[in-house]
Amino acid sequence: MSGTRPPHPAERQPLWKRLAWMAAIWAMSVGVLGIVAYGIRAWLL
Repeated sequence: MSGTRPPHPAERQPLWKRLAWMAAIWAMSVGVLGIVAYGIRAWLL
């Protein structure tokens, strides 16, 4: 057996596509956090 491994499918994607996914996931998490914060604020006031 050789010491090489086949590349992971994510490693075959272009950099811009991986960065776009990361930015999309970040934006969604910020949005969900904002919705939760708004709900808590509405509940407390």
